[in-house]
Amino acid sequence: MPLTGPASYLPTADDFISHWTSANAALPPATPIVLAAAATLTTLSTLRADLETQRAAVESTRNGVELARAQIEILKAGLLERLNQFNLKLASLAPDSPFMRLRPKAYTQGEGMGRVLPPLDDLSDVWDRYNAAHPATPLLLMNGYDFADFTADLDSLKAAYPAWSAAKNELALARAKRTETENKIRAILVQYRQRIPSEFPEGSPILETLPRLTPPDGATPDAVVLSGTWNPATTQADLAWSPVTDESVTTLQLRTSAGPEYDAEDESIVATFPAGTTPPAWSGLWGLAAPGTATTFKLYSITAEGNEHGSNAVTVTRTA
Repeated sequence: MPLTGPASYLPTADDFISHWTSANAALPPATPIVLAAAATLTTLSTLRADLETQRAAVESTRNGVELARAQIEILKAGLLERLNQFNLKLASLAPDSPFMRLRPKAYTQGEGMGRVLPPLDDLSDVWDRYNAAHPATPLLLMNGYDFADFTADLDSLKAAYPAWSAAKNELALARAKRTETENKIRAILVQYRQRIPSEFPEGSPILETLPRLTPPDGATPDAVVLSGTWNPATTQADLAWSPVTDESVTTLQLRTSAGPEYDAEDESIVATFPAGTTPPAWSGLWGLAAPGTATTFKLYSITAEGNEHGSNAVTVTRTA
């Protein structure tokens, strides 16, 4: 498999490791292939193992970012509902009081911290003042939700924002480590491809089976159309796709990245299918372990030569 993006590094490295093993076996025992900076087959194997660990770390930290984001969205939605309930309740209790002029304006669910926290802080202040003015009948919302409950939820939201920022910083660090290892692997693979023609004659099996580093020039295959939804009955994501009509496509590969937007740099391979898989569908819980989390999928059409074309991106959100 040639290199087509971050998700391809491990299988490509595996192809080169297998070929390098065969090449060393075909050479005299005392002359295994050694590249620049004394890089050997063991060097590549070690980097490959490091990359596998680092890719898992990126996936884990990206899931952490998505969990933090989902927590914020759930808290924002709940507090927005309480803000609206408070304004209605206040209007019914004190329609002509000065408190009516202090009612906070509602934010929208898609707004960020700078637009969300100020009206909630206003609500906290108004609610506290109202209760101080009416100690015998403090204001309660639906299901007995009181000022202490609101304060706890607001504190949770305020703590969730820095937790999200910390998770994103952790992800950036994990990505940097992964990219550094990818660059080292790629440099070795380039050197290896340059070395083999100097060790084996034209027409030899080792030279003829030298793995490619990039796909050959060729037409981009047709992509399928992907659809998907959350299934509350099975608590899984259900995906389906249109039939493969491009005869050059031999394989379909389902990839995903955690969150509501697809990021090819962090994509992970979920499953691989023959082009004619029937039914053209997949179900699973990948990246959706917690309520409110979202993950985005693409299905790649891949030719025998390694050329590929991704489908439309489909985001599935687990019901909160």
